[in-house]
Amino acid sequence: MSERLVACLAVGALFVTVGCGSLSLDPPPPPPFMVAFAVEGDPGQPLLGATVSRNDKTVATTGPDGRAELTLNGADGETVDASIHCPVGHTSPARPISVRLARTRDGKLPVFKIACPPTNRHVVVGVKAENGPNLPVLYLGKVITHTDASGAAHFAIEAPPGDQFQVTLDTSDNKRLLPASPSKPFTVGSTDNIVVFEQKFEVEKKKARAVVKTKIATCIGCTSS
Repeated sequence: MSERLVACLAVGALFVTVGCGSLSLDPPPPPPFMVAFAVEGDPGQPLLGATVSRNDKTVATTGPDGRAELTLNGADGETVDASIHCPVGHTSPARPISVRLARTRDGKLPVFKIACPPTNRHVVVGVKAENGPNLPVLYLGKVITHTDASGAAHFAIEAPPGDQFQVTLDTSDNKRLLPASPSKPFTVGSTDNIVVFEQKFEVEKKKARAVVKTKIATCIGCTSS
């Protein structure tokens, strides 16, 4: 057998071996799925520092734009869960977020919007007390401010949504004002808010004291004995 024939047979055997080997390889796994979470404190306010976790392990954190991107492996149509943990001062979702794995036609990342509302709300209380100058304003039973000469005052508080509180105008040092020490209840809403306590006082008039004049009998031409 000539050397040329042996070389041709060897090359042919190599191609057969390589070709058969390539046929025995498993198909490549499908590419992973990419999703994004857009976390906001209040609507339109991106939240920095919210974390995304799976199986108690942090896998992504939101940046200044409130977004966190996550790579997920699984089959098309499969549902996986991810937990969102909001930074201090914000309320985290009570339950994990269920994400259905699917590929979009335009290739864009599916975006899941998450709300992390503030734990407390900022409330400004305005007071307008007609005929009520220089009155103590009570919040939670304690003096927090006083009305000015025109009867106006304001103060700010922070409290959880749904919390109820009462504001009182203390008239104990001015008994002529009616009604006496009126109060008004308020409820903290789900957003920052301004509330107003308007009160008109009637000023009781001073009662005139009755003057009793005593007449002294006089006797003209009488002489004392």
